[in-house]
Amino acid sequence: MARSLSMLTVKKKYLKLILSGRKTSTIRLGNLQVRGRYLKVVSSGRPVAVVRVEEVIHKKVKDLTDEDAELDGFSGLAELFRELRSIYGDFMLEDDITIIRFSLVRAIEGSEAGGNHGAPRGRISTRGVDVNRTSLQSQIKRAERR
Repeated sequence: MARSLSMLTVKKKYLKLILSGRKTSTIRLGNLQVRGRYLKVVSSGRPVAVVRVEEVIHKKVKDLTDEDAELDGFSGLAELFRELRSIYGDFMLEDDITIIRFSLVRAIEGSEAGGNHGAPRGRISTRGVDVNRTSLQSQIKRAERR
């Protein structure tokens, strides 16, 4: 059974790569189903950006390419595999993976990624699901009008 993904949780070290456009995909172990066209990016428990899902690809670990690794911000498969092992532990070449290709819509104000360090933290709280959903939807609508 496939797990469902409604937000992307990323390590802090990947934020600059996402915001600069160098990291335009994420590779996750397992067969994941992405909910919605837009995902909130969360790091250290805080929402930091909104991305638009461009493509979701399912394949086996053995079918990954250097291009897949480079779009995920790595120099090649060897570096990607080291990072995947540090996150998931051992995995097999026959294991399923999900590649989520995305484009940055915007950084969320008040987050470290948003660059507005003077703004109060938590303008979009991960505690109130309904508030998050409403706020995220309004941000997406504003971004689409631009």
